Amino acid sequence: MAELSAVTLTTLLALPGFCVLHVLPDSDGSLQLTVAAKARMGVCPHCHGVAREVHQTRPAKDIHDLPLGRHPVRLKVLVDQYKCAGCRKAFTPAIPFLAEGSHATERFLERAAQMIDFGDVQNAAAFLGVPERSLGRWYADYVRRRAAAASARPAKPVTRIGIDELSLKKSTASSSP
Repeated sequence: MAELSAVTLTTLLALPGFCVLHVLPDSDGSLQLTVAAKARMGVCPHCHGVAREVHQTRPAKDIHDLPLGRHPVRLKVLVDQYKCAGCRKAFTPAIPFLAEGSHATERFLERAAQMIDFGDVQNAAAFLGVPERSLGRWYADYVRRRAAAASARPAKPVTRIGIDELSLKKSTASSSP
């Protein structure tokens, strides 16, 4: 793959609030990308104050993301843990693009779910280069999360009622002289 700058890859990945720091092409043709938050601060879930003091940073490694062309992408996400100045408690803010309980991004799992719905787990796993058992577990968790999110949304009020024209024509045709 031609040399791509970190700025170009940041734009291509479009991970909200994160940028690419380092690119490491692997011998198998995959890309290992190190990404970190653009702004180093978080909102404390305990006292809701803004925390800027990074307590520690840990890497979340081998996160599967969608490929760039024919090159598989693995992310190394630098996850900051903060210490709140107000309540002195440590916390790690959620990273919205990471799928909870798996080593994949939400968009990777969304694409995998589309492939599984169209085919099966075995073929999707082979195509995406992921162990079948892992993808099966990730898929089940993804479906549960989506179902829980859908059921948590309040129902919208009815704003329009449609009329079935064929049914209306049948009922008026039988009552006409």
